[in-house]
Amino acid sequence: MKVELLKNVDLAMLQRLVQLEAEAFGDGGLNEWHLVPFIRHGRVFVASEKEAAIGLIQYMRDWENPRKAYLIGVSIAKEWRGQGLGTLLMQTSLQALQQENIAEVELTVDPDNKGAIKVYAGKLGFVAKETKIDEYGPGEDRLVMMLSLDNLT
Repeated sequence: MKVELLKNVDLAMLQRLVQLEAEAFGDGGLNEWHLVPFIRHGRVFVASEKEAAIGLIQYMRDWENPRKAYLIGVSIAKEWRGQGLGTLLMQTSLQALQQENIAEVELTVDPDNKGAIKVYAGKLGFVAKETKIDEYGPGEDRLVMMLSLDNLT
């Protein structure tokens, strides 16, 4: 398995990434109109097995703090979930961001998503900072978590 920064986009890859996003987030997943700009102007890392995309993660830089990145989302193919791929994808991408002089990463997660919170906090070292009530609409609260990359190994 390999994880790499996606620098170019082709139609087949784009369609596969949209499929992964839809599997993970339904209507909330990124589509072609979102992914192409992220590939060209943000950071999209893709995990592949035998040349087939099985996971992706996207980041954008914070305009108020250029040494801070915001993690948009992590999507893993259904058949690969629960095998540590998401953690590996995050660890690899965080190391790459650190090499690009990013000092901290922020993300938001559904406060009820205990599995994701366990990975973010327990395995990766993210710290819960605050809860934003109705962030994405009524009843769509988000837990804000931060990670300093200064001590990342």
